[in-house]
Amino acid sequence: MNKISIDNDNEIAYTREGQGVPVILIHALDGNMAAFINLKDELKEHYEVITYDVRGHGYSSKPVAYDLTDHINDLAVLLERLGIAHVHIIGHEMGSVIAKTFAECYEEKVLSLTLISFDFTNGTHGINKLMFEHQDEIVGFDKAEALIVLFPYIYKSKESARKWLQEQRIYARQKDECSAIANRALMSFPTHHDDGNIKSGNVPILIINGKCDPLVNHNNVKAILATHTDINLNIFNESGHAPHIEEPMHFKNAFNIFINATKLNHS
Repeated sequence: MNKISIDNDNEIAYTREGQGVPVILIHALDGNMAAFINLKDELKEHYEVITYDVRGHGYSSKPVAYDLTDHINDLAVLLERLGIAHVHIIGHEMGSVIAKTFAECYEEKVLSLTLISFDFTNGTHGINKLMFEHQDEIVGFDKAEALIVLFPYIYKSKESARKWLQEQRIYARQKDECSAIANRALMSFPTHHDDGNIKSGNVPILIINGKCDPLVNHNNVKAILATHTDINLNIFNESGHAPHIEEPMHFKNAFNIFINATKLNHS
């Protein structure tokens, strides 16, 4: 693990492995770069793979306040310091919103977007809805405790998901106050319906969602993609909120097909 200084007060922790066209992986809310250990090892056989702890997570700096603009700037500075001019981006949940917004700001840098557990919202509605539906089961619990109770509803491949979450906790456990700040930052993220401003530019987009994911607004995705047919959607039938973990081979195949198609389109 290495660190770069974003400004006088903040650092971003990252790893850089492999050779080839760069791919950067952006983790979910309250996660960290350990979320991509297995995927990184798969991809680094063919790509240069960068993982990093998003601001407020893992071993990156944890300021008392930040928003989506800070996340976008962090990624821009990270790529600049690493000398990366063009990159494929894979983002999960919160990471997918960061990736999508970054591509809107820096289209010339982004070769493709793979957005996992993405529904064009900031993601807060999904977890709030799930907690409301199961309020009797989580009464009196804080958020961390509630998520443990709700775990069986969030993931379908529970053994894989449990191991994945444990790997992240071993790497760095998110403190309650850091989680609260990260959640407040999430509120600054955009939520889109079919407003005609979903995709700007020509960056190829693949969305991969789990059919059994209760945190994704599947109806919103369908409504938007009905009028945005240039965005690719792949639904994993045996997955919940982490399809890249719950169906790793399916994800690998879907990603490779998508990337190969983008190469053909640019040839």
